[in-house]
Amino acid sequence: MHTGRVRMKSVDEENLTNINEFRKFRNEINQYLDKRENELLAEIDQTKRTSKTFLNELKTKYTNIKSATEKLQSDLHAHEANSNQLLIVGKRAIKELEDLQTALEKVSMSKDVSRYTFDRDPATERLLASETAIGRLKEGESTTTLGQQQQKQEKKQQEQRKQQESKQQQHKPTQAPSHKVAVC
Repeated sequence: MHTGRVRMKSVDEENLTNINEFRKFRNEINQYLDKRENELLAEIDQTKRTSKTFLNELKTKYTNIKSATEKLQSDLHAHEANSNQLLIVGKRAIKELEDLQTALEKVSMSKDVSRYTFDRDPATERLLASETAIGRLKEGESTTTLGQQQQKQEKKQQEQRKQQESKQQQHKPTQAPSHKVAVC
């Protein structure tokens, strides 16, 4: 009956150990996933900010080109009545239009905004497809076998102790029996 209780306690302890190991491992996985999620979210946010900054710069350049073009048109219209002044403003406008054309070409040639997509990690995909992705229970020796091994080990230890004791007794100096003579 005593061994039955011992075995039951052993099974309960083993169960708790397995549950605790599994939960500890799951916690490690969750921490890793949280860390990777935060890193990817930060990377996504950085690419968004970079793209928006780039687009804002392009918008500013286009706005500046448009404003300069409108100013040239306004200057030309303002001097329509005075042909001498119109000629001077016209020559300056042609030079400025050439510069604006070059600036517009540079803006047009600048790279487009990069497009990004989330790409699943193939190793993680394989892990998710696995039937034993987190782990599995591995059958060890039965409690009966463990008990038998423990009994064998205890017997072996007892035998070793007996052998040591007999060796110690053999090595003790033997005293000759003392012969006392009784005087009457």
